[in-house]
Amino acid sequence: MMRTSVVSRSRRTTILVAATALLLGACTPATAPSPSAAPPSQPPPTAVPTATGVLSTQAAAALVLSTDPRFAGIEQQNQGLIGQCCSWTATPTATGYAVVIEIGWGDCPAGCINRHHWFYAVNADGTVTLDHEDGPPVPAGVPGPADGTAGGPGIRGIATAGPVCPVVRPNDPNCADRPVAGATVHVLDVTGLEVATLQTDASGSFVVTLPPGQYRVQADAVDGLMGGAPTPADVMVGSGLALVQLTYDTGIR
Repeated sequence: MMRTSVVSRSRRTTILVAATALLLGACTPATAPSPSAAPPSQPPPTAVPTATGVLSTQAAAALVLSTDPRFAGIEQQNQGLIGQCCSWTATPTATGYAVVIEIGWGDCPAGCINRHHWFYAVNADGTVTLDHEDGPPVPAGVPGPADGTAGGPGIRGIATAGPVCPVVRPNDPNCADRPVAGATVHVLDVTGLEVATLQTDASGSFVVTLPPGQYRVQADAVDGLMGGAPTPADVMVGSGLALVQLTYDTGIR
């Protein structure tokens, strides 16, 4: 009986040890797999700004020039060009651009006796607003055909006569130079060859299509005007219509 009891206790001890080992193994937390390296985070895509609105003085001026047929063909002011009757200037402002259009008439080869200005504001979104004007009223046909016909390349001009009053009063429309109708105008190329002969219309205007290049515009004397023929004008024709002013002297003093 003693031998059997010892064996039984030995078996029970073995079973108890095995069970304890199993319990300890079950309670031990499993080793977590080492995390793999995460890919580096990428920055969100940046939106590319889109260019919109008016972005240059040239674009602002183009918007203004399109608002009035009289402005067709007017070019940017050239400080080195003598006798430029008509021009535009543009400068940036806090909200967009300020654009000034100038049209002159009356002996423009010597600097133009009369000048009219339009002052425009062009917002960055393309809105064009006429702020104010100054100068004497612009005669019919200035600076070109009364219907504002645009085109080119070529030359568009007007012949006027002045002074009209013995004493010229600034901003007095009654003293503005008057158009010369029926005047004969000659256009010569750089070699002196006559390439066109024109007659001014009732508004004193003339227009001719020509290839780009340098030309001289001169007109014949007109009966009733004491000063003879006007001073010839040299003009460079580009892609549009170049503007020319021919001024007769009435002899009124």
